[in-house]
Amino acid sequence: MDPLSLVSRLAASVHPPRFHSIRYGGVLAPHAKWRPLVVPSPPPEATSAPGAEDACHSLPMAKHPKPRPATHRRGYIPWHVRMRQLGIDVETCPRCRGKMKIIALVRDPQSIARYLRHLGLPTEEPSMAPARGPPFWQSRVLRRHYGEPPDASHA
Repeated sequence: MDPLSLVSRLAASVHPPRFHSIRYGGVLAPHAKWRPLVVPSPPPEATSAPGAEDACHSLPMAKHPKPRPATHRRGYIPWHVRMRQLGIDVETCPRCRGKMKIIALVRDPQSIARYLRHLGLPTEEPSMAPARGPPFWQSRVLRRHYGEPPDASHA
């Protein structure tokens, strides 16, 4: 088997990104009516001793948020929180370590281009690199047309 045929056969077995390779059916399907009867519930959270009083237990019950199920998806996350998750602190001044706040938000494309030109940065997006050509070898297996019998050498 030539190299391109091997790579093409291996590539056919690789799933695309974010593709779930395990599919559940029947009672294990995500929305099956009997799923709660078959799948075990999560273990209960550890509780402290009955006589122990801490700051959390002294608050009224209305202050305790209802725990969300493990399958609950998160909603909107503010941009500054998302930047902090990436390790970028946009709320602290790098010079004085004071709290910063947004004083202006530039959204007009002409104003953004003018600001970038003032800083000496490019205002146009970079061009894409040209696509590369095909590999230098040719695969006889891939060039076969539909309905042609395979060669005896590849059997």
